[in-house]
Order: sequence, then structure tokens, then C-alpha cells
Amino acid sequence: MADDLSRDVQLLDRDLVAVRRDLHRHPELGYAEVRTSQLVAERLRELGLSVRTGVAGTGVIADLEGERAGGTLLLRADMDALPVEEQSGHDFPSETRGVMHACGHDAHVSALLGAATLLAARRDRIAGRVRFLFQPAEELAGGALQMIEAGALDGVDQALGAHVISPLPFGVVATRPGPFFAGIDTFEIAVVGKAGHGGLPHLSVDPIYTAAQVVTALQSIVARETKPGEPLVVSISAISGGNAANVVVERVALQGTVRWFSQASREHALDRLQGIASGVCSALRASCEFRVLSSSPVTANAAAPVELVAAAARATQRAEVMDPGPLTVSEDFSEFTSRVPGCLFTVGAGGPTAAPHHHHAFDLDERAIGLIAEIFARAALSALRPE
Repeated sequence: MADDLSRDVQLLDRDLVAVRRDLHRHPELGYAEVRTSQLVAERLRELGLSVRTGVAGTGVIADLEGERAGGTLLLRADMDALPVEEQSGHDFPSETRGVMHACGHDAHVSALLGAATLLAARRDRIAGRVRFLFQPAEELAGGALQMIEAGALDGVDQALGAHVISPLPFGVVATRPGPFFAGIDTFEIAVVGKAGHGGLPHLSVDPIYTAAQVVTALQSIVARETKPGEPLVVSISAISGGNAANVVVERVALQGTVRWFSQASREHALDRLQGIASGVCSALRASCEFRVLSSSPVTANAAAPVELVAAAARATQRAEVMDPGPLTVSEDFSEFTSRVPGCLFTVGAGGPTAAPHHHHAFDLDERAIGLIAEIFARAALSALRPE
């Protein structure tokens, strides 16, 4: 039989889906989540919470004080969208050209608002404080650290975060103690040549041709320089340069990521990225400039918060908990788990045929929203239960 919390989640479900769809229609990129943060702050104030806005630019923090003294549990949602042109085909598409919630952060915001609603109605069952944190710029791997620098973790004993996950069906909750998501460095390689006429290539140094050789050569880092079985991913995901068919441009920019689970792998990969790019460019009469744009550490979950989340998920009677092993995606929630005991967990919202995250047709099973809200609420009530 459903308890009062499960019943309240069912009653909230339609509103949570409506909030998610509203946010989906109005996506905002990192550090530009103005409308989103205004909606969040308004909802939290309606619940009678103490709300702090403008944290790290557009972040929002709200504290729910229980009726007795105790510890502080942080619950976090990320708010930003991606620079993706939506082609999902559903009836509530993005109304902002070139911007889309292609990773499910709209669902995360809605779910955390749902958890706040559930817990605000149960403050008499809380000994301590629940801190609701709505973070900007997760996709830029910088928002979490900026919020921490602004005091988001002051007094916090442990932290929980959730992410929908497209490859798994609804009802599956995946998490694990220890390394869960990979560390990430986002980098840029600028290939600098000599501009000229497309019909006189011998009088120029072509950075597009050179960049193509660099992209190919960089794959040797994983294929020929990394021990088989050691998780490391090097990706070039953006190339920019040139705008005419008959012009050799001077400069081409490559951007990509390296994802890792050990500091040694990270340091080797970054060193070889620069060394290989420099060597290839030199051989082809070009030069290169290498820089790291942003970094986040490995998301390593602590055992006790993982058990807390697993117990809360099972208590919903709608979830199966599994350990998927370490995943080579990344999350700047790692900034929280590197400072306080924490747990990031994923909730299935798709299945084998679903579009992947960051895809222009990404969508999600909206039942995951209420499930995340319920897991958050149950975990908080358990962690902050009066003695």
C-alpha cells in the first residue's frame, strides 16, 4: 500500500510535468538561466522557505529549517540547457532557436521543486536543515565550483544529486560507492597557419588540412598509449574555421574533452594532447596553441549516502537499484562530493531505443520526475530523522 508520501507524489505529478514542460519550452544556457531561476525562487518562496538568489550569477539556494536541531543535507539540481537545435517532434518544443534542454536538466529542476514541496509539508519530521540548491552552468563544468565559493556548502554534512539517464528504462536507479562519473577537462587547440588563395596552396599553410591530421593523430592517445581496459576517452567535438570555398584561412579551432578516472591518466592525456598537436602542426609548417578551458574531478560517491539513496529508492516500491560500474560521462556535482560525503544517482528515463543525451531528439519518460522527487524526500526524511 502507498504511504502518505507516495500519495502526495501522485497528486503532485501533473504539476511537476507541467513545470518541466514550461522549462523545456524556455531553455537557457549556462549563467543565463534568468527566467528559470526566477520561476524557482518564486516557487520556493511560496513554500515559505528562506531563498537566496543571484548565487554564482543565476543560482538559487533555499533552506528548509526543521522543527528540531540537526545536520544539514544538500539536495542539488542543475538548470542549464545546451546549444542544440531541437528536433524532437513533441508538442512542447524549445521556443529559443539553437537552445534545447537536451540533457534533462528541466526535469531535475522540476523534481527538486517537487522534493521541496513534499518536505516543506513535513518539516515537523525534520531535525536539521534541508538545503535546496539550483545550480547554473553544469554543462560548462563551472557552476558547482562557483556556488561552493559563494558559500553553498557552508555547514553542509552531505550532498545528494540526481540525473535522468536515457539508456535505462524508468524504474531503474543506478548508483555506486566510489568512482561513478569520470573527471573531465575541456580543451581547445588552435591551429595557426598562413592565409592565402585556395588555388595557390603552396603559398599558404592550410590550418584545415593540418587540423584534420591533428584530429586523426590524437586518437593514438587511447588506441596506442593507454593500457587496454583503462577508461580514458578523448573526443574532438567542435571544429571552427573558414567561411569561403576558395580561401585558405589562417586559424582553425578544435574543441574537445578528455575523460578519466585517475590523475595519472589525466596528466598523460593532457601532456600528449599538447605534444601530438604541436608535433603534427610543426611537421606541416603550422603552429598550435593549447589551453584547458574547464575541469571537474571524478564524481566519487561515499558509501553511507549511497546506502541512504538506495534505501529511499527501494522504499518508493517503484525502483530497482543497480550498480552500472563507472561511467565515462561527467558531472560537476563532483565538486560537491570531493568536499563532503555525497551521492550522485541516476534514474532511468528512456531505454535502449531512446535518443541519447545531448541529441537533438532527446526526450525523457516524465515519470522519472516524480520518482526523483520522492527519492530525494525519502532520503532527507531518513537522514534528518529526529532521535
